[in-house]
Amino acid sequence: MDINIAEKFMLKLIEKASDYGFEECEASFMNSSSMSVDILNGEVSSYERSSDQGVSFRGKINGQMGTASTTEFTDEAMEFLLSSALENISVLNDEDEHFIYCDPENSNLSYVALSPNYEKNTYNKFAEIGLDLEKRILAIDPAVKGVDYLSISCGTGPQLIINSKGLHAYRDDDSVSLYAGARAERDGVVKSGGYYWYGNDIDKFDPESFTKELEKRLMGKLGASSMPSGNYNIVLGNEALISFIMTFFGNFSGYSMMKGISLLAGKEGQKIASDCFTLKEDPNYSKALYNVPFDSEGVTTKAKAFIDKGVFTTAIYNLRSAAMAGKESTGNGFKSGYKANVGTSFTNLIVEPGTKNFEELVESVGDGVYITELNGLHAGVNTISGDFSLFCEGYRIKNGKIDKAVEQITISDNFYNVLMKISEVGNDVISEPHGEGEFFCPSVIIKDISVAGDAQE
Repeated sequence: MDINIAEKFMLKLIEKASDYGFEECEASFMNSSSMSVDILNGEVSSYERSSDQGVSFRGKINGQMGTASTTEFTDEAMEFLLSSALENISVLNDEDEHFIYCDPENSNLSYVALSPNYEKNTYNKFAEIGLDLEKRILAIDPAVKGVDYLSISCGTGPQLIINSKGLHAYRDDDSVSLYAGARAERDGVVKSGGYYWYGNDIDKFDPESFTKELEKRLMGKLGASSMPSGNYNIVLGNEALISFIMTFFGNFSGYSMMKGISLLAGKEGQKIASDCFTLKEDPNYSKALYNVPFDSEGVTTKAKAFIDKGVFTTAIYNLRSAAMAGKESTGNGFKSGYKANVGTSFTNLIVEPGTKNFEELVESVGDGVYITELNGLHAGVNTISGDFSLFCEGYRIKNGKIDKAVEQITISDNFYNVLMKISEVGNDVISEPHGEGEFFCPSVIIKDISVAGDAQE
């Protein structure tokens, strides 16, 4: 849909809301458009174009906030939004205040990061790249028996917020991504491995380097065995560390802390991690694919540390949770879709890197374990207490070098203990799309982790 049509509808909706008795109100429009091509067994197995768009309305009367959403942009839809939100209010008795926000000095917000390369994203282009990549992966080794998943997709979509206090916030960006997963078999043992790429220019995708990385991830698993149980120093790889932190990141929510489901409650300003560990957010990070200058409530975002050299400096707040805690919003109020309520999320999350490369981290460990993958991140985790017991894959470290692949091992500890056990942070930073932006993260050394295996030395 033309954004101008949506804007006219929203302005009329805001103007008409006062006739229904709304004291303050806001309209939010989102349009997510995407295209994907899947490859399987030497042919295009799936081609899909999709678009999910709609507008939501929220209006406030006597401290209560009514909401409604629609996919239509007609006069009838407008009446539906206003009457439904009003009816919603009639059954509410919410003690926590909701907010319609506008900073007079930042009332007209705009961020557009549409790449001129997006026009390259065509069915023929994706099919050509995908079919070629499948051949390359199958040619890695006779042990590679299939490419079970190969998908290339792109997406874009504007977001517009207009409210009765004068806010006009518009954001639009785009991206393209590729993921491939393959299967290898040797001596009756089957292993799988995958790799991903993302960016904003499909011509920057390098199939040769992608295939080499996928080969390392897949073929390195063959011949893996368990190892003796014991307490080991480990190198937790960058991808594994991202998965680990994301599993427990909900504990940094101010709302979770106030509801008593986060052990971080009351610990702002206290030491919760090793001195060498800093976890920060930078919505305008220069290395990120795009910036996130404001959130879904029209609050401008800002760089900050959640953990600064081991000290828990701030939780993440939207307007509502900040008011409940007697604080200011941290600019982390985001909606996951046009129908969704405002929750909390992050923009660009960064584990501040150290000075050692990966090889130097391994050398520092001497004898231990390099963990590449964490499995069971839902079943084997208690996100409230922080306790975890996770199946892992990786490699033994012997004499400061990567040794044989290991599997059928379990690491057990507690999230909050692990933060304190981080002894060194590497500089082998990777990034993955997460939250409203990306997560930039290196590998780390963690001391004295319990590893359970079923092998003897």
